[in-house]
Amino acid sequence: MRLAKDDFEYVLGYHAAPMLLGFKTANLITFRKSRFADFDGMLESYTPCFNCKGISVFRVSEKNGLVVIMFYRVDAMERDLKRKEAREILRRCGYPMNGSIFEMLEHLRERVESEKTFPHEIGLFLGYPPGDVEGFIRHKGKDYCCCGYWKVYENESDARRLFGIYDSCSRHFCRELDCGKEFAELVRAV
Repeated sequence: MRLAKDDFEYVLGYHAAPMLLGFKTANLITFRKSRFADFDGMLESYTPCFNCKGISVFRVSEKNGLVVIMFYRVDAMERDLKRKEAREILRRCGYPMNGSIFEMLEHLRERVESEKTFPHEIGLFLGYPPGDVEGFIRHKGKDYCCCGYWKVYENESDARRLFGIYDSCSRHFCRELDCGKEFAELVRAV
């Protein structure tokens, strides 16, 4: 079964509403390209909307008919990756510390391709707290205090509050689409 433009918008709304509404730095979404008549053309048709709202699109991985796309806000990502704790993790993972966001994303793509999985520091690009990314690396994904959009190792109450906001964003965005609101009207510029 082929999916339509409305289905694409609903997938974006469900999986990326926190970023689309300006509450989160980035979201990753995996698409099976064959589910859409012209996936690349359809994605390209959203470029004006995304550009106008401050959202960029980066293909993290593409193989076997699946494409993993990061939808992100450049300013928020730059801010997140400049944090001292984030920079230390990225430095240890070989990222170009004086590079642009695009160079950092290119290095991330190389690491995904070479490791055949998502390297743990990807959480920094998605806006996860550096302490939780470090905790995940140190504890190998175990011994976390709670799990939601990511595994939490520090500040559980703050994380739970954010998870609630993110859940509300997804419900709101999808409900508004169901009520006939235009996708471009729902996406916020920040």
